[in-house]
Amino acid sequence: MKYKSFGKTGVKVSELILGTWYLPNGIFKGKREVSKENSIKLIRRAYDLGINFFDTADVYRGVYERDALSQNFDRVGFAEKILGEALSGYDRESFVVSTKVMGRTGPLVNDSGANRKHVRRAIRTSLERLQMDYIDFYIIHAPDEVSGIDQIARTMNLLEDEGLILHYGISNHNALDLVKYLNLKYFAPFEPPDFIQDKYNLIERELEGTNIKIAEDNSLASMIYSPLAQGVLAGRYLDKDEGNSRLEYEKWFSKTDKEGHENKGYDLHEKYKSALEELREMASSKGASMSELALSWLMHRGKYIFPILGATRLEQLEENVKSTDITLSMSEVGDLGKLFETKRG
Repeated sequence: MKYKSFGKTGVKVSELILGTWYLPNGIFKGKREVSKENSIKLIRRAYDLGINFFDTADVYRGVYERDALSQNFDRVGFAEKILGEALSGYDRESFVVSTKVMGRTGPLVNDSGANRKHVRRAIRTSLERLQMDYIDFYIIHAPDEVSGIDQIARTMNLLEDEGLILHYGISNHNALDLVKYLNLKYFAPFEPPDFIQDKYNLIERELEGTNIKIAEDNSLASMIYSPLAQGVLAGRYLDKDEGNSRLEYEKWFSKTDKEGHENKGYDLHEKYKSALEELREMASSKGASMSELALSWLMHRGKYIFPILGATRLEQLEENVKSTDITLSMSEVGDLGKLFETKRG
């Protein structure tokens, strides 16, 4: 595993991050449940493989429950609890953790948002679940249309001053909001964010010329979620191998939604079949898997780009970690990008 500075923070982190949105799970009494034992094994295996950066969020449950997010609060923060337990035996200075605030964590009117009241409660609760004294990287999970950017930044700065967090970043914001945050440096006493977390992969490149470029130009780190387009770039659906995959329970991959409209996920792995076949051939020529090559492409796209791995099995994790050993030439990076650009509808 290689390590590099997380943007201009100077904190050395692994090139890959382990995410905890999905954790090892299975069906128990008719419901999909997280396997705490297997999740802890996965996290500790990642640590043994050299990953020192772990990402979570206060709303993560470790399984797919999007339809229940507004009602089911009993498993809110379960991913944080598991991560905290898994890392509790290690030297706190040997790893870094990011978690998030913004999503609804309870039924009360102020149980969501980036307002100071909610954030104050959320950071305390996250620290308790994680069994930690501070968070390395705290993330505003989504835009808050009510709280002002200056208020949010000031709240983050206060948490930094108190030592509860070391740095903060923003996720799922548009380019204009990102620029507004960066411009706060011209208005003391605001300190702008040090990183972003956004979706970016070989297929979904809408943010390439906006958020990703703005971050790179300003030496901000980019934490990348869905680096394999939810398994599409791993070729998981090319051979209709849908057993024990997210296609079983993730509606994002269903052919149609409740209204009969075609879903984006299904569209991705259908529209780009020929490009995915070519990606498989290119990966094979380098003695790598499709996921390894797709992850390597991301890491070659910028100095401070860090893919977030999602894994539910040890084999997935161990395979994807090998991506850090792949070296791509500039022409190979370009060829990979063109592969999907020419197929884009």
